[in-house]
Amino acid sequence: MLKKLLPKTKSKKKKDAASSAIPTLDRLHETLEMLEKKECFLQKKCSAEIEKAKDYTKSKNKNAAIQCLKKKKLYETQIEQLSNFQLRVHDQIIMLESAKATTDTVDALRSGSSAVKAIQQSLYIDDIENAIDAANEQTENMRQIQEALATPVGASADFDEDELEAELEDLEEEELEEEELPAPPARISAHVEPLAKQTSSSMQSSDLSELTKLQAEMAL
Repeated sequence: MLKKLLPKTKSKKKKDAASSAIPTLDRLHETLEMLEKKECFLQKKCSAEIEKAKDYTKSKNKNAAIQCLKKKKLYETQIEQLSNFQLRVHDQIIMLESAKATTDTVDALRSGSSAVKAIQQSLYIDDIENAIDAANEQTENMRQIQEALATPVGASADFDEDELEAELEDLEEEELEEEELPAPPARISAHVEPLAKQTSSSMQSSDLSELTKLQAEMAL
């Protein structure tokens, strides 16, 4: 469908047509601006002829008033022509802008397709497989290095793991036995309590003797 609508042209002609779109648009906008200014000027002339016709009518100059109205009609005809010209220019601007947008889109798509094709051509299945194999090899080498670093060396390499585990079990059993032994704080507290009572009674007897002695001194 697109092949039928778009003629086959050489790439050079396409570039020339795309590069000439911007100057053509500028020229069309300038023409449109000129037509709008000319229409505005004729509108002012038309209004001026109407005012003259009114003045001649007030002064009873019928022929002059008619001449002013005729000029007004001529100006209105030119204004209508200018309006039609502006519509045509507007139509050309819209069509050219649309064509330029289409051309820019096609160029962008073509550039993207060429970039993807160039990237695909730079990639080969053998290179990808070699890169994957190299990455796997480096990963395996790193694993072996880490295992080698984690292997005990020197005196620690001679330790018997079974013997260490048996020693650890003995320590755990000793801790459990210590936790199961009865605590002796009850006997100590029972012994401390009579001592506290004796200390309290001795302090009371001492206070009583001092009080008796004080009373005797007061009696003298």
